[in-house]
Amino acid sequence: MSLSSIWWQQVGSSLRMRQEVVRRLQNEESFVLRVPLRMPWQEDFYELMRDRLSSLNANRMVRFLTCDSALSPGQQILNELCSEDVRTSYWPGQSYAEYLAGLRDVPFNQMFIWVKNIMTSASLEQWRSFAAQYRASRSAEAGAHAVFILEYHTANSNSGGSGEVIYSISDRDCQVFCLEASALFEELPWEYLSTLALCVGRGDPEKCAVLIQAGKEFLSDPEVTGQEILSQGYYSNEEPFPIPQEGTVRSSVWRAQIMVLFPLLEAHRFRYIYTNYDRLQRYLPLPDENGAVIHQPYDLEFGNLYYLTRQVGTSFSREEAENIRICRSIRNLLAHNNLVPYEDVMHLLRMETSN
Repeated sequence: MSLSSIWWQQVGSSLRMRQEVVRRLQNEESFVLRVPLRMPWQEDFYELMRDRLSSLNANRMVRFLTCDSALSPGQQILNELCSEDVRTSYWPGQSYAEYLAGLRDVPFNQMFIWVKNIMTSASLEQWRSFAAQYRASRSAEAGAHAVFILEYHTANSNSGGSGEVIYSISDRDCQVFCLEASALFEELPWEYLSTLALCVGRGDPEKCAVLIQAGKEFLSDPEVTGQEILSQGYYSNEEPFPIPQEGTVRSSVWRAQIMVLFPLLEAHRFRYIYTNYDRLQRYLPLPDENGAVIHQPYDLEFGNLYYLTRQVGTSFSREEAENIRICRSIRNLLAHNNLVPYEDVMHLLRMETSN
């Protein structure tokens, strides 16, 4: 399965939008589809919708137009969707919408017309007015009428006008996508890979996908590999990724490691103390590095445990001591805004798997 298929067929907001579009078109409703400025894998989305709409109504063709702001909607439809006879028969004294609405037995009136990439509110209003005038002018006796999907790209895709289909991308959508996409790489620590890609890709699905596909190379050195990918990579429409600002990839890797590794460290500390409570109690009370006295085993931090493993007469195995040393090192690195080496990350993940 391609990663774009995961986005369009498994992520909740994408599924709901596609289902709502199909429902509207089954009812032969024209509507505005309000979408973000950048839609992930846009051409793959069109292919999915073309296939679905072609099976929806055998009598209707699906035609995609890219909005041309230099032309009026009527001019563009005549130029791109109508025969030469229809074009030459048009007389300027009549509006394009009225002329097209009055035609009989022409393919245009049997079409789903998907107008792509409407980028300004002025263009949207032109298309909306044209579709409304066409529908009002089309008599029932004339037969079927064209149905319009007006795809409007806007920075404010979270809200829209009455009757619009709104498609917005949430942080949760990207999180779900990264988890599903990373899970395809079963031989890798896919949950860690998912969080790294989500943070370094800054919630951009296409960036996250490229990072996930880098697999072990990205995991082994996420700062360097992430910087290279984001500086040299491209979106599916062949536009280059914006080059990340200095330090942003490093800070994103650090945030991902905090999210994944800190809970594992605390879980391991609690589990270790629970299992060895009576043994640890024998070494208490113990002064900590700040001069306070620790009386309870659950108050022991990795620094205290590391100190105990290095004392003569304590009964820690070599494996225990090494695990505690690595946990202490990871904790100190992250606490001081440093990144954890891949080997130590994998050691902690193996520790978690073995418990």
